[in-house]
Amino acid sequence: MTSSAPYLDFAVVQADDDLQELTVSAASDRFAGQVGLYASPDELRDIADRLRPFLSGRGGRREFLLGQEDFAGYGTVRLSLHRKEFADSVLVEVALRANPSEPHAPAESCVLRFPASVAELERFEADLRRVAQRLGSRAVIGVPGAPPYAAR
Repeated sequence: MTSSAPYLDFAVVQADDDLQELTVSAASDRFAGQVGLYASPDELRDIADRLRPFLSGRGGRREFLLGQEDFAGYGTVRLSLHRKEFADSVLVEVALRANPSEPHAPAESCVLRFPASVAELERFEADLRRVAQRLGSRAVIGVPGAPPYAAR
């Protein structure tokens, strides 16, 4: 079991005008994982653009995929958000897949699910825009290292 509250953290490791190297970390009350991946700033802006109408009250599901599935040493992140119409919380599902750098080693993956408030996702959407513009270095849902939800 992990000792912190659930979170999702996109951190920029390196960036230029065309490409960003990201480290994506996530944890739930049961699992934690981390992958590295490459994404263009346009991909992060696209996620932010697609989140805005979702957060304005429309229920449903949004899915996002970042990373390259066959890039040795790097991985992918599949982010799914589920919300009932006008609900105050969103179910966040994160699937991390780490591709091995050795050709015959198996890939590692984990799937995490946790609730997040709409306010947290609004901050995440704003952070994604800053990260895509290289004005900030992180976009986070939840608080890494915070006590678990049960303790709040």
